[in-house]
Amino acid sequence: MIEAKAIAEQGLLPQDRIRVTLAEGVAQKFVGGKILVLIPDHTRSLPLPFLFRSLVDILHDTKQLDFMVALGTHPPLSEESLNKLIGISAEERSTIFKHVGLLNHEWDKSSAMTSLGMIEQDEIRQIAGSSWHSSLPNEVNIRINKAALEYDHILILGPTFPHEVVGFSGGAKYLFPGISGAHMINATHWLGALAGVVGTIGIKDTPVRTMIHAWLND
Repeated sequence: MIEAKAIAEQGLLPQDRIRVTLAEGVAQKFVGGKILVLIPDHTRSLPLPFLFRSLVDILHDTKQLDFMVALGTHPPLSEESLNKLIGISAEERSTIFKHVGLLNHEWDKSSAMTSLGMIEQDEIRQIAGSSWHSSLPNEVNIRINKAALEYDHILILGPTFPHEVVGFSGGAKYLFPGISGAHMINATHWLGALAGVVGTIGIKDTPVRTMIHAWLND
């Protein structure tokens, strides 16, 4: 009773409630499908081991289930680090989780990327608004990890925090710059620097968020 009361006072959801919520959202929604789940690396905080195990169990009826670390330009994780990130042992990975793929994003490997199109100069100026500067690129190649296009659905499993470049982390940020190429990564971060932290962090609508979502309109 004391533990339950402490949880309620802190506003924390118990694990059984989290699992029920996950199941309500995704259970039996992807039967026989190929699913990619984008997850953060160790620089973001969330109960990833619990969420990983829960999601693997709930999505047991998929044809293929893979998890990709949306690294951006962060260093790739070793096999040991990948296991530690999701809270499993090497033995578990080779047995009960052997059907689940664990992948690193490879932003600097050209053969791993594909282009979805371009953001042209006029659109960049419009997106940047008062933060526009001639040092911004004339065009941005919207490149993404091409492996992501081989799945039926992409799920994003990660926290939402105030962020100094985008305003808030989460959502489409796991695609750009999470699993995007250098052009998009560099453009978004430089635009965020031009916009400044004070005019960005904790703000819903920012120039960088608009640039991240620009690919949706193409």
